[in-house]
Amino acid sequence: MVEAAPENFDIKADIFRVLTKVTKKDTILASNTSSISISKLAAVTTKPDHVIGMHFMNPVPVMKLIEIIQGL
Repeated sequence: MVEAAPENFDIKADIFRVLTKVTKKDTILASNTSSISISKLAAVTTKPDHVIGMHFMNPVPVMKLIEIIQGL
């Protein structure tokens, strides 16, 4: 699952709390955040080891790279 909500911790945390309840335990939860700690987001879930950050490289239509960030 990829979350791309506005850069607001409370909004993203609420989304991750819901996603952790409605997804299978092995589902990877990804955030498209650029400023919020992945570890902090992961801490609101029951599966912090399945939470990552990700960024598409620009320009998106041309670049075939995605940055993946893991938390602590």
